[in-house]
Amino acid sequence: MTWLIRDVTRADLPVQGYELWHDRAVFHFLTQEDEQKKYLDNLNTSLMPGGYLIVAVFAPEAPPKCSGLPVQRYGMEELVKVIGQNFELIRHQKELHVTPGGVEQMYLYCLFHKLQ
Repeated sequence: MTWLIRDVTRADLPVQGYELWHDRAVFHFLTQEDEQKKYLDNLNTSLMPGGYLIVAVFAPEAPPKCSGLPVQRYGMEELVKVIGQNFELIRHQKELHVTPGGVEQMYLYCLFHKLQ
């Protein structure tokens, strides 16, 4: 395993270099369409066919901000559409996360399989 600390919208990642992409609370902070596109371009380029994507984002019931920053909230169908046709949704579930400060944040977790 290799850990990288990079801006995922600007990182130069290896082509088909990963079998698993795990995102716990990054994508929902990308509120601009150009940021989302760059993220998805890197995801599609660097995740090999047959690989898996695990993504956790704020669900529609979650607050509109986290740590003072605006977030994009997603329902399951909306996230499936945004992630794109190259991915098949395998499983999804919601989970209520309570921050140390007592703030309730509903998350949507999705597992996708990359087809092409």
